Amino acid sequence: MASSLLELLGEIKGDAELAGAEKLLITYFNALILEVNIAANASKVEGFREIATNLQKAIEHVRQHNPIVAQRLVSEAISMATTQGSWAAQKLKEKNLI
Repeated sequence: MASSLLELLGEIKGDAELAGAEKLLITYFNALILEVNIAANASKVEGFREIATNLQKAIEHVRQHNPIVAQRLVSEAISMATTQGSWAAQKLKEKNLI
């Protein structure tokens, strides 16, 4: 979803529309960062902190009107989330929690 929104952001013309779209996207990323932090706190997996850092960097690039770099950072965050999520799921399975 984040990648799709960033792609759309790159297509928006007009200062007022762009400002509103950036504000919504930043709000979305901040909500996502909160969720990632919950995962980091619950799992104690430090890799989730790196995901939050990438998302924070993506926010800065959105503010700088640089959606291409933001999209790269989000792609990296998605890859990290997949890796960390798989690791966490394996640990939960080992403990018969899922």
